[in-house]
Amino acid sequence: MQFHGPIIRPQTDADSLFIEITAGCTHNSCTFCNFYKNTPLWVASNEEIEQQLIEAKKQIPYVRKIWASGGNPYALSTKRLIEIGDLFRKYYPEARVSTYARIDDFKRKSVKDIRLIKEHGIDEIMIGIETGDDEALAFVDKGYTAEDIVTQCHKLDEAGVTYRMIYLGGLLGKGKLVESARKSAAVLNQIHPYYMIYTNVAVLPGTKLYDQMVSGEYTEATELERLKEMRELIADLTIPITVDSGTAASSIFLQAQLPRDKKAALAALDKVIRNFSSKEEHALSARRAAMRSV
Repeated sequence: MQFHGPIIRPQTDADSLFIEITAGCTHNSCTFCNFYKNTPLWVASNEEIEQQLIEAKKQIPYVRKIWASGGNPYALSTKRLIEIGDLFRKYYPEARVSTYARIDDFKRKSVKDIRLIKEHGIDEIMIGIETGDDEALAFVDKGYTAEDIVTQCHKLDEAGVTYRMIYLGGLLGKGKLVESARKSAAVLNQIHPYYMIYTNVAVLPGTKLYDQMVSGEYTEATELERLKEMRELIADLTIPITVDSGTAASSIFLQAQLPRDKKAALAALDKVIRNFSSKEEHALSARRAAMRSV
């Protein structure tokens, strides 16, 4: 298959069949992101999507999971998403179909629209919310507010759509993370994502955030601060959700099903924080810095 852009997917979807729906991102302005910097926005036709499915079906007759690839395919119209979902059902009727969406993608869709899209085959969504803190959202130019997160996710809840989210720790930088986690938890406790991938911002060359760091406008948080942010977020969450920090940019690998595992997760984090040394800080900081050359 020929792809027009990079395949960016959660680690939980690595075993999915990848079908390209779009390339690039409709926003493409987040100050920390360079995923789609050199990828022009492109949308596959129904014919192109069906050809991918025909080719895949020949090689892999049965799949459990499909990743509808692209920066945020959910930005497409309700009509197109229904047509695409019907194509997935035609070739892989038993597969769960997941895709990326931005919060503002839901503003143009009603609860009825979202329910129809689910009924026609696109039944699970991953949202890079990053944070629920308005200061952080504005700083990194996410293009929406904490109130938007609550309002639009309530549509998903009402439509019966299951959704996951990505939390991006460290966004506001040195000295601001714990308070940011408190604000984020207050927002997240009003919605119902069932899974959270907890990762950390890596400040990469070619991004505005990197330029801000070089100029001194932005100072990266320490690894210890990042751990304290995670601890605060988990402590404040009251919704049932699985928190999974198994990413390359995380300071620590942790998976906890809340509320069941909250006490154990906090105890583990408290132990790491209590015993955290300058040697560990240096090693983790060096590893994060090394990501800039990858």
